[in-house]
Amino acid sequence: MSFISAMLLSAVSSQVTPANNPQIGDIHKETIVNAVAVKRVEPVYPVQAARKGQEGWVELSYVVNENGEVESVLVENSSGIRSFEKAALNAVKQWKFDPATQNNKPVKQCQNQIQMNFLLNNAEVGVSRRFLGRYKKLITKIENNELEGVPEKLEELRAINLGNFTENSHFWTAEARYYYKTGEKEKELEALNKVAYRGKEYLNRDMYVASVVRATILNLEKNKLKHAMLMFDKLSQTKGGESHTKQLFPYIDKVEAFIADESKQIWVQGEISERSIWQHDLARSAFTIANVQGSLTSLEVRCANQYSVYDVKQGLQWNIPQSWQRCRVYVHGSKGATFNLVETSSTEQTPSTGKA
Repeated sequence: MSFISAMLLSAVSSQVTPANNPQIGDIHKETIVNAVAVKRVEPVYPVQAARKGQEGWVELSYVVNENGEVESVLVENSSGIRSFEKAALNAVKQWKFDPATQNNKPVKQCQNQIQMNFLLNNAEVGVSRRFLGRYKKLITKIENNELEGVPEKLEELRAINLGNFTENSHFWTAEARYYYKTGEKEKELEALNKVAYRGKEYLNRDMYVASVVRATILNLEKNKLKHAMLMFDKLSQTKGGESHTKQLFPYIDKVEAFIADESKQIWVQGEISERSIWQHDLARSAFTIANVQGSLTSLEVRCANQYSVYDVKQGLQWNIPQSWQRCRVYVHGSKGATFNLVETSSTEQTPSTGKA
């Protein structure tokens, strides 16, 4: 575990363009009353998915505007079935709300997340024999380091159905294990995040706990500190995770101190996904973008009651009022484009070079 301490204390030189400092106005000076749904349209279960016996889930983020309408809907994550994503998007776009108010005046409510589960009434519980046989053979190949042809086998396993949440959860553990063996940590973490948030009810306890522990460590390695703390909280609430929680606690304590020490920067590597988006939960209230390789088209900041879209400019520092709270950044661009998001001090005029 010593690499975590080293990660927190080390500095690696990297040049950042001098930053400008636009101040974003603080609108949170009165009590906010949250938006209230007055019309919710249920998603239509895709016919082909139902015929195949497929189940799944979709996580969405959306904004409720001053008129109570839903706008700027994004798919943040899903079980991977595109027809479910389309159905969820179509449903949420039809929702209506009594808008949020500030001092009796309608305002936007900008950080809203919803998970839509697609479940069949008569779906099989557990895994099918067809899935189980292929899964066991695949895991054996991975554990024996016989990695040639594994990506194709993973796609075959995905294609045969992944008929329910139990099969989905086991598939993600296989996917994570393969990426562990190949050293593709970002893809491993993506699979483990799905296990951590969706697999607790569908995996045996030891497998689930091991997945959450690994996800916590990877988030720490990659300086996704806010997410690491969320994973740690999930682990601490899981029976069977007590010894791991005790082992990780000193490092989480250091993370909290590190976030509070604004003399150190938090460097996070970003890469645009197949959905042409990348997202990050901010641990601090200021950040800049650096070392862009490829095309980035726009940047969104979504907080509790503030939503803003910007052009992406390297070296420009975004300063977010503390009162906005719970801010998440979305970067849009071309698949594969890479960059660094650097969380800095809100009072810092020119970010120093270095990587924390």
